[in-house]
Amino acid sequence: MPWRARSFWIAAIVVAYAAFAALRASGGRGPAWFALVGLPVLLAFGWRFTASLLDRGRAGRMGPTSGSEDHIDPSARSAARAAFTGVALLVAARTGPATDALIALGNVGAAIASLCALGALARVSGLGGLLEPPPTARRLDAVAFASVFWTVAVALPIASTASPERVAGLDPAIIAYATTTASLGSLAITVIALARTRSERRLELGVADRTEAALLLTLTTLTIGVLAALTGVASPEALLPVTSTIAAFCVAISVVTADPAALSRALRLTLALALLATPVALLAVYVVHESPMRLEAAERTWIGLRRTPVGAVVFVACAGCAAAGLFAPWLSRKFAPEGARWLRGLDAATRAALHPDPDTALETALFSLRELWGSRNKAPQRPLAEGFEKPSNPIGPALYRLAPPERITVDLAGYAHTERAEIPQRLIALTDGEPEGVLRIEVLEATQVRRPEVRPLITWLTERGIGCAAVIRDTTGAAGAIVLPRDGRDTPMSLEEVEGLRALADRLGAVISAAGMLARSREREMEIRSQLAQEKGESARLAQELAHGEARRRGIAERLARPARIGAYSPAARSAVDQIERLAENDRPITLLSAPGIDAVAWAALAHLGSPRSGGAFTLIDAATGAEHALAHWRDRTTSPMETARSGTLVVLDAHALPMDVQDELGTTLPPDVGLVVSVPQTVDVLVAAGHLSERLADRLGDRAVALPTLADRGEDLRALSLEHLARLGTRLRGRPLGLDLHALSMILEYTWPGNDAELGAVLLRAVLVTEGDVVGVRELAAIGFQAATTAPDLDLPDVTSAPPRRRRSSRR
Repeated sequence: MPWRARSFWIAAIVVAYAAFAALRASGGRGPAWFALVGLPVLLAFGWRFTASLLDRGRAGRMGPTSGSEDHIDPSARSAARAAFTGVALLVAARTGPATDALIALGNVGAAIASLCALGALARVSGLGGLLEPPPTARRLDAVAFASVFWTVAVALPIASTASPERVAGLDPAIIAYATTTASLGSLAITVIALARTRSERRLELGVADRTEAALLLTLTTLTIGVLAALTGVASPEALLPVTSTIAAFCVAISVVTADPAALSRALRLTLALALLATPVALLAVYVVHESPMRLEAAERTWIGLRRTPVGAVVFVACAGCAAAGLFAPWLSRKFAPEGARWLRGLDAATRAALHPDPDTALETALFSLRELWGSRNKAPQRPLAEGFEKPSNPIGPALYRLAPPERITVDLAGYAHTERAEIPQRLIALTDGEPEGVLRIEVLEATQVRRPEVRPLITWLTERGIGCAAVIRDTTGAAGAIVLPRDGRDTPMSLEEVEGLRALADRLGAVISAAGMLARSREREMEIRSQLAQEKGESARLAQELAHGEARRRGIAERLARPARIGAYSPAARSAVDQIERLAENDRPITLLSAPGIDAVAWAALAHLGSPRSGGAFTLIDAATGAEHALAHWRDRTTSPMETARSGTLVVLDAHALPMDVQDELGTTLPPDVGLVVSVPQTVDVLVAAGHLSERLADRLGDRAVALPTLADRGEDLRALSLEHLARLGTRLRGRPLGLDLHALSMILEYTWPGNDAELGAVLLRAVLVTEGDVVGVRELAAIGFQAATTAPDLDLPDVTSAPPRRRRSSRR
């Protein structure tokens, strides 16, 4: 952790001192408070970022992260941390007024950042392999040159602060000139050092990616800083040290980043955004700085807004930057090596290798690679080394296998060709020692003087026009290699491309392994093919029977639920339907509070259809009949309603009428694959208190109760219900549907229907029996003794809307 390192506390104290000095100089106000509190925290993040993989693993109480080897030089980490400290020191100094003391502190921070970044660059490490860094790579000459500039830039403000009388005769602007000169000189040295490192170590994977990223970021920062100074955003002596420090920060980040490939991807997107948005932003700044108030005198600005030129400029600049950002991903791909052509090709080949058939996967992967060397994408051919001739028949992308020794290629038409060929064992051995297991011919050519044993391998690769090779491994070891031609590109492969080739090789290894397993399984497949056909036929027949049975059972439930769906327009009916469907979806027991005369079966069927078991059995039990009161009947394995309702729904009407021992049996032994719906006249707690319902069944039911609406609450539904009854009765008794006149309908609507559905059906049946025409009217209703009433007779019916339960029950399911 950062606080365990002595270097962190030293850096934090230095930065805190600078922030305190800025805070004191600014009178205790301003952003110096942020520097005093926030910069040490940011330094802790910097220390954490530069920690080695082993330290990060220990901090997380585990081994090294990612299981990868840490290639970053410890001295480079220390230099990067010092550079971060210099950046923080400059920021802390800039939060106060521009006094000579704070200028000196800022220049010290910029000097530390620049010099330490150059030191980290001299210690940048590659990923290993045959290549070794040249002796000049670790020289610190760039640090020595940059220190000359910063010595003057630091000494002058210190002297002005400590002994102002000694520098009284100097030009007051000499400190600004020294600071500007040191910043520009440091930036120039940084650019030269990066370019030299990139040129000398361009073949080292990781180094080339890091230095290229640092170089481009430094050039971008320098360009933006110079343009900002030219447009008058700030004075050069104030802006260029910041530019130099940002460039040093970018170099330090590039050197110690754990994943150089991710750094390259982030770099491309950053450059694209900077290239698109910087001109718009600088133009807006220039307009605002040049004429911030002059345009306010005009009646209207150029976009039609009154007296708001600054706001208009800011708005247009933000819109331009946002529009430019839309093109950043497209432009970032243009910055990729070879225009991202190889990255796209390798990614396409890896996706093609995902085909389930191994042979087809190999062919499509090789064909996707071959498209990289098409006539439209072919790059200029690179010259061959002295003593080698151009291969007469370059093989193109190919797959070498060790057992059997063969080479697989694909022609332009996409057809695979296999021929006998052997791959040198030396190539396998050398490839294993290279980063990502990829051997490049440029590396062999660069090391052939120091290692003459690689020359025969160079000859073998050159004769076949091979530029790189990646070993393919399966579950038993090396299985072959995937090789790519040397022609088609004029730059060395980047780490991203090497990682893409490694991913393709790993995928092909899995394909080859799968091909071997498939070959061994084909014999077993032929033996069971006939048996499989028989099993498929039997499975199809059973599936058809099951589907037919589910459809039949669902159809029965649909017919039973039809009375509950007809005329469900009233709020009470809709609320009951919604509650039942919601509870049924959760697959929990449902209690229906049913008043006398309500068809509880229809509502129970509605709950069954809304449950996950809608295709299962719909078992209906009327507890009011004595046939269901025998405990042995419920315990019988063949006749028990709980067994017949397996994978379906068990509906118990008037569950309180069951004996207590049967209720206990139902509450404790109900199978988990059976849904339960019961209808009772009162709430569960009321029935338990009255001794009509057992505690075990009450615990099973819980408090999920739905009060079924009475006809008195369904005034909006009475017309539809009455017409449906008359249509059904008329068709059954007269051969044609019957209607209902408005006066008779008014009488029905005014009646409170204490008997609910049963009473309505009985009244309409008697009316149909005395009706001579096609319409039931007032005369027919009067003939059967029906009279409208605004209140129902006092029948002392049980209250199904009693008070809420006094205790909450939870189901055991």
